[in-house]
Amino acid sequence: MTRRNVTWAAALATGLLLTLSACGGSGEAAATKTTDVLMEGEQLDAMVAQVEKMGIMEWHGQLLTKNPDNGGKRIFDLDGRFSPATGYSQLSMDSVIDGNAQQIDYLVVAGRTYFNSEAWGPNASSCWAEITDDQSRSWGLPTDLDPTWPVTASRAIRLAGDGVAVGIPAKKVLTGMPRGLFPEVPEGLADVEANGVVTPHGSRFIEVSVDVLNMWNDVSEEALANIETRKAGWWAMTMKESQDGTPIAPPKYVFDPAQTPPSQCKRA
Repeated sequence: MTRRNVTWAAALATGLLLTLSACGGSGEAAATKTTDVLMEGEQLDAMVAQVEKMGIMEWHGQLLTKNPDNGGKRIFDLDGRFSPATGYSQLSMDSVIDGNAQQIDYLVVAGRTYFNSEAWGPNASSCWAEITDDQSRSWGLPTDLDPTWPVTASRAIRLAGDGVAVGIPAKKVLTGMPRGLFPEVPEGLADVEANGVVTPHGSRFIEVSVDVLNMWNDVSEEALANIETRKAGWWAMTMKESQDGTPIAPPKYVFDPAQTPPSQCKRA
């Protein structure tokens, strides 16, 4: 899978500067003017229609400790391709969790999960090990592989510049990020939303910022006691329709790295 796209990174950096201070709390009412409600609702509906028409989608997600305007630090990046028609995904994760830098590629096809590690070297780029039932190695995959959740699950609150300030159900936020952060959705989040901003850029590109850090403010103290909130701060992502129509295909070589050295996987 192609590594991080510089243009996307620049666009994402710009998106991170979106001021979510323009968003009210999750319980704040929408604008009172009927025309404003129609405008923000129509803007969001247009973006929902936009992502629903996309073929293979390319997306980039980034989790930071908090709003970058306040010194947030990068935790990890995810680059992905997703096929709505098949549900297949290709993802590449670059993380510095716990201070350990690592890069891993994932491939999810027909309900089976595979991974490829950069530690295997360039000659093993087409070699994959199956990790469908290995939660310790598949933790970087989102529970919900469809990356459109910040748009399709959102509730429009108000216009925010060229975009829309939205409320996003907490469950959708957590299942849209790597499952290792929250293997199960904690109790007490049924009526909780995260504030976000979704912004269209033409007909093929959408930008998202989600304030996960402050989502916990609406969780009861009792429920909060059982949630490791430090695991999720500020989520930002971009999504666009791929200009590369190459379908996501099953892995070419599947091997057991415990039995066969990665350098020999093509002979396994």
